[in-house]
Amino acid sequence: MKKFIMLFISILTMFTLCGCISESDYSDSGGKVKIVDDNKRTVVLEKVPQRIVVLSPSFLEILEKFDAKIVGRATTKIGKIPTSTQKIDEVGYVFNINIEKVIGLKPDLVIAYKGMHERYLQILESNHIPVIVLNLKSYDDVKHSLVVLGQVMGQKTKGEKLADELDADIQRIAKHLPNKPHSVAILHATSMGITLEKETSIAGCCAKLLRLKNIMDSTNTPPVPGPMGSQTDMAPYSLEYLVEKDPQIIFITSMGAEEEIKGKMQNELMSNRAWRNLTAVKCNNVFYLPDELFLLNPGLRYTQAVQLMAAKLQSATFND
Repeated sequence: MKKFIMLFISILTMFTLCGCISESDYSDSGGKVKIVDDNKRTVVLEKVPQRIVVLSPSFLEILEKFDAKIVGRATTKIGKIPTSTQKIDEVGYVFNINIEKVIGLKPDLVIAYKGMHERYLQILESNHIPVIVLNLKSYDDVKHSLVVLGQVMGQKTKGEKLADELDADIQRIAKHLPNKPHSVAILHATSMGITLEKETSIAGCCAKLLRLKNIMDSTNTPPVPGPMGSQTDMAPYSLEYLVEKDPQIIFITSMGAEEEIKGKMQNELMSNRAWRNLTAVKCNNVFYLPDELFLLNPGLRYTQAVQLMAAKLQSATFND
């Protein structure tokens, strides 16, 4: 009998420690958790959510780390999503959510993307559905979301630990690169044209983590129009500015068919003599970056994005 009791206690302890879904953060705060989201809204949750709808696929991998119960997600054709979420109900593309379907899934929490889904707040809240709005553009946003969503799931300590592990991984990658900062330009090419990416873009954040100096580092440049409104992490492109700054490296991100984009770049830009005389071009330091890591926020795969950019840098040629 004593052996049976000891075995039962051991099993119970293991189950508690594995903490698939923990209520500890809720019990520690009197049965409720207050979340201040990235729109400075205070959202009160009375228990760990059991039916979550996610309006951006970028949050899925983070939520999977906390064994979140997701009943609906945005449709995506870009990047990878966890296998566990591939067959759950879809609620439309991230920029065109079917809000009636979201409500029909009877969620006890909706995770929305800052700057994109605010128009749904009123109707969701009028249906007594709590909404947490988070930004997920920069590397710091990813770490912040880990902590916040960990708190949502009653696992704040785990979220903080995951954020610390991300930092350690990035530091391990960066330490193998030269300390001397090289200048970089990040071009974003679409069928509509070309823009320059600032430090606040995904590729811009990765470059900053690798100690590269972005030629477009000014926060005073005007944003450019995009399909979802003003893109504050982009700036207008001009070849004259590129020639003036003469970057040592050029990264190119794109949206659309890659071969079509490359053809457009070849016809409109690379055939220009001024382009061919750029230091980065003469040294063959022009690199395309995959949209699956650099178009939508890679979330927990930020390390992969930084590692890929670091590998491109290690293959680059510098004359200094």
